[in-house]
Amino acid sequence: MKQSQKQKVLIRIDEVGYVDNFWAIENYILRLGAIIYKLSKEGMKFERSFGKALGRKRPQWNNFYYIKND
Repeated sequence: MKQSQKQKVLIRIDEVGYVDNFWAIENYILRLGAIIYKLSKEGMKFERSFGKALGRKRPQWNNFYYIKND
């Protein structure tokens, strides 16, 4: 069965706790912000920031991360 983009994002968040823009593009998800917005409306909470602000090292420091907060 084919997964929706929202389902792919939820699976990624469950597996690693975050999703980033480069992962989304590699998986043909071009409206990641819209999906995160919908998930936020459903009650999920996210920390949002560039990798550089989160202390990540290159090459991910330019990626924009949505990290699930419990």
